[in-house]
Amino acid sequence: MRILVTSVPAIGHFLPVVPLAHAFRAAGHEVLVALAEHGQVAASAGLPVVDVAPDYDSVAVTSGVLRDDPAFHANVWNVTVTPGMTIAPRAPMFAAINRPLVPGTVELADRWRPDLVVYEQTATVGPMVAARLGIPSVQQNIAILSTGDTHPATAALLGDLCDEYEIPELRPPLMTLEVIPPSMLSVPAEGWCLGGRPYNGGGVLGSELPGRPARPQVAVTLGSGFSAEFYGLGALEPVIEAAAEVDADFLIALGADVTDRLGPVPANVRSLDRWFPYTELFRTCAAVVHHGGGGSIMTAIDAGVPQMVVRSEGDPGGKIMGDAVQDRGLGISTTPAEVTAELLNRLLTDDTFKRATAEVRAEVAALPTPATVAARLTGMMS
Repeated sequence: MRILVTSVPAIGHFLPVVPLAHAFRAAGHEVLVALAEHGQVAASAGLPVVDVAPDYDSVAVTSGVLRDDPAFHANVWNVTVTPGMTIAPRAPMFAAINRPLVPGTVELADRWRPDLVVYEQTATVGPMVAARLGIPSVQQNIAILSTGDTHPATAALLGDLCDEYEIPELRPPLMTLEVIPPSMLSVPAEGWCLGGRPYNGGGVLGSELPGRPARPQVAVTLGSGFSAEFYGLGALEPVIEAAAEVDADFLIALGADVTDRLGPVPANVRSLDRWFPYTELFRTCAAVVHHGGGGSIMTAIDAGVPQMVVRSEGDPGGKIMGDAVQDRGLGISTTPAEVTAELLNRLLTDDTFKRATAEVRAEVAALPTPATVAARLTGMMS
């Protein structure tokens, strides 16, 4: 069977789909990735990839939507997502993000003729291609977000492309997969819950396997790149300032040294100068501070460490993810203005966070693995 995997051009959207793609390949199926801007990420994961939109610039695309439509920016995009909402009103943003992907992905699919399309939650190009070819699709969710009518609403805004490429009405996916475990979901699950280990890339660890140092170490990250570029580093600044009063070392992990963008930092803060797989980095840490991305949340759980979500200003989905962390007892959710040394010290000393994290880690381990889910999905198609 041939499986086409697609995602919008954001590393944090693509990486959660990698374990399922690997599972399909391990079961003997052909997998091809349709991606833009971050093709090397898919290639580094050992997956063949076609760049379906050369010169794509995700920050320029998203910034352009908010700049050109102030009403959408103020009345829709800047509205905090709550459990009772779907992301369908955000269709204008998703339409702009997906539009450049459609021609190249359609052309690729027409030539390669997949039997199944796997797409992440905001990649409407996935169900569009599946509808054109008359084949099933599988949606993988990446956060605690209700999809609702997002894809039909997005496709409606891409009506010119639907006409040009003869794309009929979109069909529901064969199955939707959740990567956030059931005890953390504040919205109804849209399908099966997927277990297994999170994937966040490979990297050279050094000459020895890194271990946890005697002095507590805290990883500080804004994810895999987009958030740092789009929202800026403002959420990091109060964390770094408060770190000076905490008896721990803080590692800023953004894939490159960002010291020049931050200015002077306390002696116990340093910025890593290269990408270091979060799975391995977090295991060396006593806690993690991040922006609320699904990948960061699940990797901290996998590492068994408490976490603090510091929601970036303007990030509409940060609160619902931060609430999930805090409500489940895994750590703390806060805003940049509320970050203090006292909160960081609590993150390092409150043992209830570690106990709750161990419970959720066991919950994830008991869920169906990507290999099991891949087998079930192919069984549904036979």
